[in-house]
Amino acid sequence: MKINQINLILSAIVIILSFYTIVWHHQNYQLYKQANAVQNQYQKIMALHQQLSSEYSQKMSGFEIKQKAIKTLHLRPPSAEQYKEIKL
Repeated sequence: MKINQINLILSAIVIILSFYTIVWHHQNYQLYKQANAVQNQYQKIMALHQQLSSEYSQKMSGFEIKQKAIKTLHLRPPSAEQYKEIKL
């Protein structure tokens, strides 16, 4: 009788631990999915940041070159008539 009670208690413990293991694995899977989603969003944000930084750098360098040409070299933008002649 005593051995049957011990076996019953051990069987119950194994079943309970099995359920906890299933729950734990499911929670890990959910966390893995969330981590992947956050990682994908982060990569998209970083790609957009790099693109915007590159565009800003190109615009600023062009603006700085124009300002330096105007100040240092005393150049001025072509007039509308000169622009039309150049375009032809």
